[in-house]
Amino acid sequence: MSPEQFKGLRQGLGLDTAACARRLKVAEPDLLGWEAAGREIPEAAARELARLDGMVETAVLAEVDAYTLRPERDVVLLRIMSDADLALYEPDLFDDLGGSALHGVVIERAKEAIERLGGKVTVAFMNSEFYETWLGVNDFDDNRELRIAWARQQLRGLDI
Repeated sequence: MSPEQFKGLRQGLGLDTAACARRLKVAEPDLLGWEAAGREIPEAAARELARLDGMVETAVLAEVDAYTLRPERDVVLLRIMSDADLALYEPDLFDDLGGSALHGVVIERAKEAIERLGGKVTVAFMNSEFYETWLGVNDFDDNRELRIAWARQQLRGLDI
């Protein structure tokens, strides 16, 4: 992987050099050296960054697939902001992405892909306190469809 490719992949994942270095478990000056073409990029680091990008793309494809199966063309994508909420509501995705930071990249890429297909996308932000109250009041058990229904209500300004 060239330094330009490495840097482009890092930036495409929304990672600054410090965050990327933490994820790769390397010193930030080493990472900066790789990107400046001064040092060879270790294969393990390049593979890990490519693996993360692949995980993001897999999550994006899942959102696009879900969109294509729906009759409606307006979509709500739910952005989960905290590691704790992502681990609670989307544990597999949390495991794949290693936290909520990359979830924003998934949502942005999915939004762009769905809009290219002609969909109208609204991004809603998860507020787990309000959502859990809504679940309790309505005696619902959590699932992905209910989270989207809750988000649609929030976007319409309905009381919970």
